[in-house]
Amino acid sequence: MTVALDVASPPACVIQAAADYSVPARALLALKLALLPDDAPTAADLASAAFPVNPSWRQYLARTTGLRTETVKSDLCWSARAAAYVLRYEINQAGGDFWTGVGRYPSSTPPGAPAPRDAVAPLVDAASRRHGFDPQLINAVIAVESQFVPSAVSPKGARGLMQLMPGTAARYGISTTTDLFTPATNIDVGTQHLRGLWEMFGGNLELTLAAYNAGEGAVAKYGMRIPPYPETQNYVRSVLTLHGPSFARRVYDASLRF
Repeated sequence: MTVALDVASPPACVIQAAADYSVPARALLALKLALLPDDAPTAADLASAAFPVNPSWRQYLARTTGLRTETVKSDLCWSARAAAYVLRYEINQAGGDFWTGVGRYPSSTPPGAPAPRDAVAPLVDAASRRHGFDPQLINAVIAVESQFVPSAVSPKGARGLMQLMPGTAARYGISTTTDLFTPATNIDVGTQHLRGLWEMFGGNLELTLAAYNAGEGAVAKYGMRIPPYPETQNYVRSVLTLHGPSFARRVYDASLRF
């Protein structure tokens, strides 16, 4: 269900955060609406939800300001300040171009941190050509899976840039931990796996991504639909947000819902 946010009386802390970092409060709210689930039950739920701020920025702010990562993740007022800060940073990085800055928000990298996307771009391009996939999709999957950290390990044991489980990688002849943490191998196998799922599900990208996250069996179990797991539903939404229409356009469209 699509709901609207009431911008006539947003919380004072949101207005103050927008003013402090010279970004329009309406734009800050639209950015939030573009990133949060479309199926939130009510406008009140959307209005009270924290502003999404990516993990690399939460960690940066924890190091530089002492602000706890969990606070930025869950608190409405502190997340509004963090989101306004990141948005202003990206606008400045774009030479003052507002919409370019907005478009960079979901994958923004804190100052002083490496830009890992550039380092793996040739590997993503090569794997995408080899397996017939859009490199922007692979970039979106990597951003959501690992934030471009080659050594990432999930609590469930998924490894590397595309967070491959050892059992999945073994299907493609990869059996060592070293190989799973090697960017070229991880990206190639992950892209090959995505391609196989895409063919399995008849080119349905949502089901392909759901199966990548939850497994083919889960998609089949729920009648060839995205499984009702919050993690999987959020995963599909996050990848499609980065891969679909430009994020700047999503924010603009969201602003029309007020």
